Amino acid sequence: MSIRSRLQNFIDNHAAVMTFRMIVGLIFLLSAIGKLMDLNGSVGAVYNFQVLPDALIEPFGYALPFIELLCALGLLFGVLTRLSAFGIGLMSLVFFIVKMIVMFGQHRSVLCGCFGALMDTFASVTIYMDIPMLLLCMGIFFSASRHWFAIGGLLPERWREKLKWVW
Repeated sequence: MSIRSRLQNFIDNHAAVMTFRMIVGLIFLLSAIGKLMDLNGSVGAVYNFQVLPDALIEPFGYALPFIELLCALGLLFGVLTRLSAFGIGLMSLVFFIVKMIVMFGQHRSVLCGCFGALMDTFASVTIYMDIPMLLLCMGIFFSASRHWFAIGGLLPERWREKLKWVW
């Protein structure tokens, strides 16, 4: 059996994908809740990275917790799982790149604000979470089992086929 087929069998395993969804969903739910508890702190965290133009810092800082919340709930309940996994995977990739720029390009250590008011975390610590989150999201995105024990599994087959790239 080839490596590709073994990998596909693994990501099509109901229990594995359910575990991926719960891990990623719960981490991003905690992240969103922490930021929603202190929206000004979320804006401040975006400002600390100093990678966005000033005009984008505030809108991005206020919008990020809501985007994280929607994507987390999508994974936890199995609604729009592909879209949610894509969103979180993209956020994880961008977070990783930004942390690399700040840490290695600008030689700065910053509080990342990843979990908002729940806990203080440094970018140098949370950078190790970004790539695993991306890989788990890729597993969810490409899995045929992503609707096991999910609201998405209740959709009629014809709707699932029409919405297969987002649901």
